[in-house]
Amino acid sequence: MGNLIFITGGVRSGKSAFAEKLAKQYYLENNCCTLYYIAPGVAFDQEMKKRIIRHKLDRRQSGLNWTTIEIQHRLDFKVSEPQAVILWDCLTTWLNNVLFATEHLAHKLRMIEIEKSIDSLKKRLLHWQEEQCSVLLVSNEVLDEQISSLPEVNLYCSLLGRLHQWIVEQCDEAYEMDYSISKRRK
Repeated sequence: MGNLIFITGGVRSGKSAFAEKLAKQYYLENNCCTLYYIAPGVAFDQEMKKRIIRHKLDRRQSGLNWTTIEIQHRLDFKVSEPQAVILWDCLTTWLNNVLFATEHLAHKLRMIEIEKSIDSLKKRLLHWQEEQCSVLLVSNEVLDEQISSLPEVNLYCSLLGRLHQWIVEQCDEAYEMDYSISKRRK
């Protein structure tokens, strides 16, 4: 118990289903008391509304009692049980929310606030590791794309790339999904 697992892949690659299956496995094998689902998705359009409904239905049909924590960008929630299983789906959405929440700030102040948010996430992940939680982090692989002409897109890709690298350094397992096929990278 007490693993940090990173799962990445393209859009609709099977990341969420794979992560939910792994979370269920950890939960059942280790007789954990709580199974958390951290959901930063915001239903801002019809497609996102449908995705959120589908994910909720998948969890309901799993037969397990998921405790869902809906967040946007602030990490003002507690996971108090040691040895819990925590599935965060997904980091790319959370980082996008952070960028959106800070876009009104002057550049220098904005970058400070973004780095504070990322540092807070890192501290939270390390704390959960100390608490012997199994943490599964889902993220989209957007770094295979060409460099954009839009500064905001390049900022996002830079921040996400650095965050992914840090997570992979810390994690016990890393998977890349492609067409619902997982490839273990670490």
